[in-house]
Amino acid sequence: MIGRAELERRVDELAEQHSGRAFADAVRELAAELDSGDAELLKEILLERGANFDNAVMDRVDARGWFQRHWDKASGE
Repeated sequence: MIGRAELERRVDELAEQHSGRAFADAVRELAAELDSGDAELLKEILLERGANFDNAVMDRVDARGWFQRHWDKASGE
């Protein structure tokens, strides 16, 4: 069993080295090396990070909407 901290470190390394399809392929290779418990932990880590990314994007969209409304209001539009 590798453990959460080590898997998170390895995911971080893969993210630094790869993006897009290459990152997905590297994660798939990593998952193939793991036992079933660590593979489930890897899925959990990836889902958490995906949710965090989605939340960050939505926060930026919401912030832009707030800014745009105030800009429009201040400029009389």
